[in-house]
Amino acid sequence: MRDFPNARARTLAVARPESRQRRRFLTALFFGALTLMVAGLTLPASADGLDAAKARGEVGEKRNGYVGIVVSAPSADLVRMVDDINLRRRDAYRSIAEKTAGSTLAAVEQLAGAKLIGNAASGTYVEDASGNWVKKP
Repeated sequence: MRDFPNARARTLAVARPESRQRRRFLTALFFGALTLMVAGLTLPASADGLDAAKARGEVGEKRNGYVGIVVSAPSADLVRMVDDINLRRRDAYRSIAEKTAGSTLAAVEQLAGAKLIGNAASGTYVEDASGNWVKKP
């Protein structure tokens, strides 16, 4: 019976690195989500502008996690807003990728794109699998 606590300690010691890696992954995921939330809160005027531009059909969500311009002749203000939003998103995605073991920027972008398209309001433009703009049903 004396060996049982030692055997259990050895078993737990072997399992511990995996649980540390999982804990680090979940912590990075949490802070990544928090970073995205904070990035979204830093420019409420841009968020309002983005929502309005989406409602007008000027911009849409792309599969790569960024905003794309739908109209053929965008205004300079629209281009500036989209560029600013995309730079902020890239910073947030890069931060998540750096904090998540085994992740890449491209993987985070693709996951974010899928989520943003999934959460897009009905009637707004989203990019389909072939790269075309379609209105979300």
